[in-house]
Amino acid sequence: MNINPVPRHCCCWWFALALALNTSAAASAAWERLAPLPVGNGGFVGAAIAGEIVVAGGTTWQGDTKTWLDRIWAYDPARNTWRTAGRLAAPVAYAVTGQTGGAWWFAGGSSGTATNQSLWKLEAGLLPRLVAPLDRGFVYAAGALLGSTLYVVGGTEDQAKLDRLTNTFLAIDIETGSTTRLADYPEPGIATGTAAVAGGRLCVFGGARWNPATETVVNQAAAHAYSPAKKRWETLPPLPHPGRGLTAVALDERHIFIAGGYRNDEVEFVTAAFVFTVETGVYVPTTPLPYAAMVSLVRSGDWLYCLGGEDRKKHRTDAVFRIKWAELLPFRR
Repeated sequence: MNINPVPRHCCCWWFALALALNTSAAASAAWERLAPLPVGNGGFVGAAIAGEIVVAGGTTWQGDTKTWLDRIWAYDPARNTWRTAGRLAAPVAYAVTGQTGGAWWFAGGSSGTATNQSLWKLEAGLLPRLVAPLDRGFVYAAGALLGSTLYVVGGTEDQAKLDRLTNTFLAIDIETGSTTRLADYPEPGIATGTAAVAGGRLCVFGGARWNPATETVVNQAAAHAYSPAKKRWETLPPLPHPGRGLTAVALDERHIFIAGGYRNDEVEFVTAAFVFTVETGVYVPTTPLPYAAMVSLVRSGDWLYCLGGEDRKKHRTDAVFRIKWAELLPFRR
């Protein structure tokens, strides 16, 4: 399957058509509220493991103090309850994660004072296992797992140094931890972008770059797909709006759900959600998130879970919802 850019003059026409045709389908879908997280949390490792939804690490705020977490919590969908399930070796937030089989891998991230330079595995039993040390650390990077490779895009070496954002693109072998540098991401730098795998490609959306003139981050709408078979990046149509902190998850091999994030300093956090179809490169509006935030999304069986996140500055929400992910697909019958 080849992902070809849609001509820019077609994008607005397609977007308007998609919005009109998908309105009735989106209106009938609804998020179900579940038991809240044990603590307001964002930036954590979210996973579906052995029938449970797992939240590991993350950050929370206590007054004006940001706290980096090392706890592991697990949610039982049958009982609608959370339990404390253990601890990480150290606090971790803003790592790159991916799942294969019944196991989750996560790499990089920060403890707030140090950048994690290791690859970890989390599976049934929820005992974190160190797979391998890494030759570099990264935080606020985007990435996803494709086959036995965890891909990492951009980020910075230190969570406090956004002026060091890169467009470095890494491939980490999840069995050995060996790291290979690949062709750089085709943007100047990227932080808090989002990525998902569909159609055999790694698709990366949005994020922010550093503007040295104003010493601020600037949100971007750019999107690109990396083909391991061709070993190159391909340009995708841009997001409908620039944004950072969006979250993407593959619903199936053809569709990626992209939602939430921080639009800009005027609009701030949003609920907007789209389904990206890889063959056409079209973003179709769908049922929005149940609240405006930089959320975490976890797909498990027929369900898509929306968990926690940053819903306002210096705050984390404990909200948890779920929806049948098939209800989000465009033009469903």
